[in-house]
Amino acid sequence: MAEYMTINNNIIEAIYCGDVEENENIIILPENHEVRAGENIAFYNNDWSRKTDVELILLGLVDMPLGYKVENNKLVELTYEEKVIAGIEEMPANMKMENGKLTQKSQDEIFNEMTLEQKENFIRSKRDNLINEADILLLKYQEQVELGVINVDDDYRLALLQYKEDLRNVPEQAGFPENVIWSEMPIYNNKE
Repeated sequence: MAEYMTINNNIIEAIYCGDVEENENIIILPENHEVRAGENIAFYNNDWSRKTDVELILLGLVDMPLGYKVENNKLVELTYEEKVIAGIEEMPANMKMENGKLTQKSQDEIFNEMTLEQKENFIRSKRDNLINEADILLLKYQEQVELGVINVDDDYRLALLQYKEDLRNVPEQAGFPENVIWSEMPIYNNKE
């Protein structure tokens, strides 16, 4: 008994096993064939072994799988950057493509892409963090004065209070939120 197949319009219609009668529509298959019903005969070599996926892709008989490429006659997965370039993966937040590599955007680039409301919220958040830092410095200063670790410096204490007031007034600046002038945090100078 032999295996044989029928072909119609270059498509393998069916594969049979049994006694074969001579017929021009029948092709006898070798023992270790890889033939599958429903496929185009172009998928196969002369000995009815199946062409590789890479061969089928290069011949245009099958589509390249999403997220892959042919490299050195092998099917390899695209890198993350290549997937971003191909639109398969989304660009991560605050990143950009530069010379085919993902790189972090600068703070200025991130800020410039924000909406007006986002910019206002960002500046207010930065201001609030700076006020918190000044509160910690003021509390530390007061504790150290009380404990006699440092000398009283009313100029420093008043400068810290003024710094906090300047920060509170940031949203009132004419250039807010895009052109903010930040006051410098005062530095304690231990006078002995």
